[in-house]
Amino acid sequence: MTTIILGIDPGTNITGYGIVELSNEGSLKYIHHEIIKTGLKNKYTKKLSVIFQTTQKIIEKFNPNHVAIESVFFSVNAGTAIKLGQARGAAICACGNHELNIYEYSPRKVKLILTDNGASDKIELQRNVKKTLNIRRELEIDASDALAVAICHAIIFNEDKNNTFKIMEKRLFLY
Repeated sequence: MTTIILGIDPGTNITGYGIVELSNEGSLKYIHHEIIKTGLKNKYTKKLSVIFQTTQKIIEKFNPNHVAIESVFFSVNAGTAIKLGQARGAAICACGNHELNIYEYSPRKVKLILTDNGASDKIELQRNVKKTLNIRRELEIDASDALAVAICHAIIFNEDKNNTFKIMEKRLFLY
């Protein structure tokens, strides 16, 4: 049985979604990605509603087994951190409605797993995501972050099954 993983990069203005499939043999396959723009001029409650509803639709369309989401990072601006937490909450509630397993990873952990550098920039992370999943078309930063958290979860989940060779072998050739 394969495992479908939905990665979510929550944001109040743009939320990224990425879906990958992890095979029993440990290989990864790209399925889908998209970003949702909640509207800069929309009321905050409307933005949260859009995140919730879109997450529900994606879950219903792709039927993931696991959800991987970026955890809140510490921000200088407390208001920004609170709003980001609420955006995460809207996405997590949608996942909860479908009784999905939710796994949280810090941005630093995702970068460390995919680039071997927890402080790498978003462009380097995006480049590694595209190489890992053989994506040649344009990939928005928020979507690449969502795919990155999904890949991170796939690697960690696969380690638990002691079967990381194919993913890790592919990742070694990215540098």
